[in-house]
This record gives sequence, structure tokens and C-alpha cells, in this order.
Amino acid sequence: MLKRQIGTLFLAACLILTTVPAALGAQNTITVSPTSGSDAQTVINNAINSVASGATSSNPGVVLLTAGTYEISAPIILKSNVVLKGAGDDTIIYATGSVCNSEGSPAYIFGSGVSNVEVSHLQFQSTATGPKDGGHGAYRNCIKFTSVTNSKVHDILLTRYLYGDGVRISKSSGIEVYNCRMQSSGHDGVSFLSGTKDSRMYNCYVEVQTNTGVRVDNCANIEVDHNTFTGSAGSGWCCVQLQNTLTNVKVHHNIMHDYKGSSSSAGIGNWNAKGSISVHDNVMWNVSPYVEVGSGSNILGPSDHNVENWVAQGYGYGSISN
Repeated sequence: MLKRQIGTLFLAACLILTTVPAALGAQNTITVSPTSGSDAQTVINNAINSVASGATSSNPGVVLLTAGTYEISAPIILKSNVVLKGAGDDTIIYATGSVCNSEGSPAYIFGSGVSNVEVSHLQFQSTATGPKDGGHGAYRNCIKFTSVTNSKVHDILLTRYLYGDGVRISKSSGIEVYNCRMQSSGHDGVSFLSGTKDSRMYNCYVEVQTNTGVRVDNCANIEVDHNTFTGSAGSGWCCVQLQNTLTNVKVHHNIMHDYKGSSSSAGIGNWNAKGSISVHDNVMWNVSPYVEVGSGSNILGPSDHNVENWVAQGYGYGSISN
């Protein structure tokens, strides 16, 4: 009898030990649907706060936004170890004109001092109807990271006249921006600023409108590769802006074509840039001047202006899979 009891206890203990890891590894997920009114950020923020509790980098909390329009009147605030994921272009973050008009509310989706966050599969729209509709720079950006580490932004659609930057990153490290389509944001498509390091932008399509496709300013170990830049809005001044002190910045395997801005219309623009800058294996046509700063060999003014042909050869948006 005693042996049978011991055997039963041993079997029960084994079952508990085998089921505990599965329970600990269970992912905490909340699905959110569009709400009426202009305060969708409240529901989304509540969901983010809920899944963030107990989330880790290996077992993140997930907030899934179903298809529909989410009208926000204040920022969505990110928390560490949380994934915010939509259903693709059918999940729309719509910002009214009152959102993010100050330093205190700098972006539609904002992360500060967080790590291991991921934002993906969303479309951004706003009430802006032209490139001068609202402010730009430190606020009214779509996504802003400040002092953020090991995070991703991908598969985002940014529609025309969103005022501010598509993705604005400062004092951060380990940031990846990829698989995004930027249809003429109001300022820069992507900005790597103020001490950002060890980060990359790749496999994106950018229409330059007001300023630049991507800006790299006072950064280290930044890679900009396999993107396509274009734009004929008649404003802006370069596809890639390199600025101030840079360390190990690499710009390669991009396509820059048919870009006409309001000033120099450069492919690689120089704003007091200095440091170690490699610009190589990019394809450029109908952009002038082509390269203002950086060393390396590029394909300039080719006779073949078929973007798909160059993508097939390993250049630009769509040439690599993630």
C-alpha cells in the first residue's frame, strides 16, 4: 500500500513538472477592436498595461488590433516586452489635429526608456491635407523612440501628408525598421538621431516629400540598406541625409531614382557630416547630385531604369526577405 502511494505521488510530481514550463511559457494576448469616438488610445493603452504585467523578452505580452479605424486624441504609450500588432493595412491609426502638438505628447505611438517592443502591421492616417499642415520636428510623429533598446518597427504603411517623421529614434540602440512603406511623410521618413547606435533600416519604400527619406545624425553603427527612395513632390532635398559626427555608417544596395526636390535633390546629402561613412553598391538615376559624402563604388545613371530589374539583382525594396 505504501509503495502504491509513493508511486502515485511520484507520478503526480512528474506531471506537475512537465506542465509547469508550458504554463509559464503561455503568451498573454489581448485582442482589441475599434471603438466609437476619438479615444481609442485609452482602450489600447489599458490593454498594453495589462499584458505588460509579467511579460518578459522571451515571453512578451501581445496586443492585437483587429481591422478597422482607431481614432486617437492622445498618444499610445508603449511598455517593455510588449508587441503591438495590427491586421495590416486594414488596421488604421487615425490621428486628429489635436494629437501630439507639444513636446509632452510627441508621437501617435510613443516609447521612452523601454526595451524589447515591437510595432507592426498598421496604417497611419491623419487630418493633415498638405506638407505645411501642423508642426514637425520633435512632435507629431507617427512612432517615436527615445532611450529605447532592442526593438522593431515593421510592415507599416504611412500615408501622404502625415506631419512629422514616420519613425523618429533618439538615444536608442538595437532598433530595426523594415518592410515599411512611406508615402511622403511630412518631414523625414526615418530619423536616427542623437546618440542612436547599432540600428538598421532596410527593405523600405520611401517617397521623399518635405525633407529627407532617412536622416542619420550623430550616430554610430547605422546601416541603411536595400531600400527604394523616390519622389517628385518638388520639396525636400535628399534621399539619405548624413549629418554631423558619424561612426561606421553604411549605406548600400539602395535604389534612388527620379527624385526632384526643391533644393539640391541629392541622393546622399551632406550636412556637416564627418567620420567613417561607407556609401557603396547603390543604384541611382535622375537624382542630382548623386553622392555628396562617403566613399565607395556605386552604379550611377544606368541606362536601365526598370526598378523591378534592379530588385531582381538584389537592390532596393523587395530584394530581400525578412
